[in-house]
Amino acid sequence: MKKNKRIKPDKVVDVIGEVCPIPLKEMRDALNVAESGEIIEIIGTHKNSKEEIPIAIESSGDKLLAIEEEEGIWHIFVQKA
Repeated sequence: MKKNKRIKPDKVVDVIGEVCPIPLKEMRDALNVAESGEIIEIIGTHKNSKEEIPIAIESSGDKLLAIEEEEGIWHIFVQKA
């Protein structure tokens, strides 16, 4: 899988194989302890989580940087506000 070479995450949250609500909860936990400006990469496989996480990011005021997917594994990059 080609990963985004331009975005360098400060923390990676691996939720491959996990289903809702675990990926969303793990993302929120990571953002709660992140400093402003830090980048979190969430890696997962659950389709519904891939759709729900960007909605949660938008409502939180944090910044969605990118969503990438290849062979059923997605990467969501978010920057803490």
